[in-house]
Amino acid sequence: MKKTILTVLTVILAAPNVWAADSADTARGINPADNLTKLELLPQLRAFGDSSITSLTLKYDHAIKRVFGINAELPLVRYSGHGRSDNGIGDLTLRGRAQHTWGRHTLIGAAEFLLPTATEDTLGAQQYTFDPILGYVYSFGHNIFGALVAKQFISLHNTDPAISQDINQGQYRMLLGYASNQGWWVLADPQVWVNYETGRQEFLAELELGTMLNRTTGVWIRAGHRLGGNWRRNDWTVLMGIRFMNF
Repeated sequence: MKKTILTVLTVILAAPNVWAADSADTARGINPADNLTKLELLPQLRAFGDSSITSLTLKYDHAIKRVFGINAELPLVRYSGHGRSDNGIGDLTLRGRAQHTWGRHTLIGAAEFLLPTATEDTLGAQQYTFDPILGYVYSFGHNIFGALVAKQFISLHNTDPAISQDINQGQYRMLLGYASNQGWWVLADPQVWVNYETGRQEFLAELELGTMLNRTTGVWIRAGHRLGGNWRRNDWTVLMGIRFMNF
């Protein structure tokens, strides 16, 4: 895993020079206001104490008239920890969204549903959830944007209360991104998570670095670390991705 991460990071750092002639356009698909049809492959590693979850998520996003959109995400997951190791399919996520742009401002609303399709209890949430999302994006110019995103996770039906507690959580993000004209980008993503069932909070930050390989393909690596709080979800995460747009 470490060798893979170093390889991807080397590609990202070198790519702005190697592919500069093909990626003259500003990096796309970074700004939440970008409404594009795209396919993404997302390998991720999450660690907590002596446990870890490794996943490979297939995500498809279909834009409709550049105002609406639908997407689906399905992960293949491996859990390792507490003397146990499980492999299988994770939970399926479905989402619909709509957005409105005026001037430098974009308002985004979305409704997400999580379906408990995980093949093992360690690989999913064991419940159906409804996750409303509200986002606001402001463009500071052609290359820089900021965004505020609030997402609520609400249990609709818990399939196994003995294993998993009902979910009533909030995720609050403040994004700041720079997308260069040479096709590379950097994105800061500080977050606050609140568990309304227990009253606990967690603070974390993620940083993303990526580049366009050509006008329709981008790759990136994202790393996150827990900063504090009295709720401990993960210690650190590493996410890599490749995005194919308008194929």
